[in-house]
Amino acid sequence: MWMGNPSRLRCLKDIFGSLKVVNGGYRTLTDFRQGYRLYSGENGCRRGHSSKRDGDSLSKLDFEQQYQLRSNIEMLIQDFSQRPVPNITYEFLTRHIPPLSDNERYWLAINVANMLLTYTCRRLAAIQRLPYIAVVNPNIEESNRLHLKTLESLLLIDMPYGLYNHERTKLMLEEFLNDHSDTLQTLAKGLQEIMDFYSKELAFDFLNQHLRDRMLMKVLATHYLQLVSQKDSKDAIGILHKNLNIGEVIKRTQEFVGDLTFVKYDKVVPVKIMEGKDVTFPCIPSHFEYVIQEVLKNSSRAHIENSTPDNDLTEKPIEVTIVRTQDSLEVRIRDFGGGIHADIEDAIFDYSYSTSEKNAKDNGMSAYVIPGQDVSNVSGMGFGLPLCKAYVEMFNGKLDIQSLWGWGTDVYMKLKGPKQELLTRSKK
Repeated sequence: MWMGNPSRLRCLKDIFGSLKVVNGGYRTLTDFRQGYRLYSGENGCRRGHSSKRDGDSLSKLDFEQQYQLRSNIEMLIQDFSQRPVPNITYEFLTRHIPPLSDNERYWLAINVANMLLTYTCRRLAAIQRLPYIAVVNPNIEESNRLHLKTLESLLLIDMPYGLYNHERTKLMLEEFLNDHSDTLQTLAKGLQEIMDFYSKELAFDFLNQHLRDRMLMKVLATHYLQLVSQKDSKDAIGILHKNLNIGEVIKRTQEFVGDLTFVKYDKVVPVKIMEGKDVTFPCIPSHFEYVIQEVLKNSSRAHIENSTPDNDLTEKPIEVTIVRTQDSLEVRIRDFGGGIHADIEDAIFDYSYSTSEKNAKDNGMSAYVIPGQDVSNVSGMGFGLPLCKAYVEMFNGKLDIQSLWGWGTDVYMKLKGPKQELLTRSKK
């Protein structure tokens, strides 16, 4: 049975107290929302603050009623966690062309809210499946609390008409992005703390799915926020840029990575675009930039750390080749930093794996580090490459690595773009 923050638990239990239960279950999601709004309006627990009235109303319930209320919440989470979610495709991202009408904005808000509700319940259900030692860990409970807060925000929407309130929906999504922006480090720290009592393979499977769901939730929220604010579709449709200059992104990212390596190593590795400086391609800029940043960080670090007095690799540029076909983009990043040793080559796409030296407990985590650390680190984040792979594969792309030990590494990234008719559609 789910156990969360005590004050929030009292809030949730009382909120659903007005619901009618049929055969031990809830009727509809609308019933939940109505009860939620009724209680939150009367008792002011919108932000999880308890009040004397919370305790008074709870004390009037006997054990069976309290158990029934908990079961209602549990059934909601389990029901929505098992519901299928439509794939986020280019067709989904280009379904509405800016500027959006009130009706288009409304239907987009419905889709986003329902999908976020399902993903939120999936994460809550996944946390419930963790062993007791994990659930009582304060760092893992913090992630649980934030997802409960997101669930609360979604249930407080006056469905369906409340989604016409654009400002409230916008504030809710901005709050969601802010709440979950720095949760990875906290969650992974909690998993690391229980590693003596929990299989690291199961922990990494949990973290793997958590990161993927988090990535999709962020795409939904940011796409909505950008799409509803755009006045036209000349350059972008939501988060999808129509003609992103690939060479400029690589140059800008190289400057950023160069600043990082200069701070840590007092050296900067040059990057040379061998072909395709002026290529443009429709894609999501933040995803592409993240992948390029992680690859260039790894390559720059390899050049610097494997340099010798007789062979200064920091003077040899990392080579980038860019080739575009009609609906695909291929980028090869080639470095000469000595390659990847065969002993670790099979693990480079494992979540939380890192070749960075870290002090860790001798619990099987010595080769693993906490994801979500400061992005200004050159290395040691531990989830860079697998998350890159997830970003690329979201839209049927492919990320491959070929390495020759003692020589260097080639990273091949192939992105699939939207069909041209999706980008050139006009508003009806």
